[in-house]
Amino acid sequence: MSISHHPGDELLLSYASGAASEAVALIVAAHTTFCAACRATVAHAEAAGGSLLRDVAPVSMSSTAYESILSRLDEPAREVVKAAHLQSDVPAPLQPYIGTDYDALPWRHVAGGISHLPIRTKGGMKVRLIRAEPGSGVYTHTHRGEEWTLVLTGSYTDKTGHYATGDLQSTTPEVVHRPTADAGPVCINLAVTDAPLVFRGLMPKLVAKFHGF
Repeated sequence: MSISHHPGDELLLSYASGAASEAVALIVAAHTTFCAACRATVAHAEAAGGSLLRDVAPVSMSSTAYESILSRLDEPAREVVKAAHLQSDVPAPLQPYIGTDYDALPWRHVAGGISHLPIRTKGGMKVRLIRAEPGSGVYTHTHRGEEWTLVLTGSYTDKTGHYATGDLQSTTPEVVHRPTADAGPVCINLAVTDAPLVFRGLMPKLVAKFHGF
């Protein structure tokens, strides 16, 4: 698989160091299941970080560290996907969140051929799947912050270019676009936003507000 659009080095290093939020870590991890080049970058960064840690002098842990670890054992764990079901189009890092079958998900219809499914993660970022039938497009919008979109199946095109399976697009407030699914397989994307989208027109704004975009 040839990947044309990748996370920036800052995003990859943040993921490799463990500093990324759950939402960003999820989308980067999912991208690396498609992209050998980014897997290698992450592996090199992790190895470099391990080397640095070897040279760090040990320090005493806080008196509450042990109790803190014990308290986390009571937190509810995500359902573990059985190994027998791991053969799926759903990237492995995403399977604990949604399972292994896109068709079995409770998609929420937005408009036209567009549906979505929110995914709960910790932190203030919003994560969702976007499902677009061939030829259908998301309403024209820009961004109050940054948005990362990973193509999981199919492909789409907007004014900035063409994005196929495995590609990750990053957009900022300067970008005004209308991503439209290409002919062929249904386009399913994983989208992460750190601020609400800004839609044009009264009806798109109302629909977006209703669905929490």
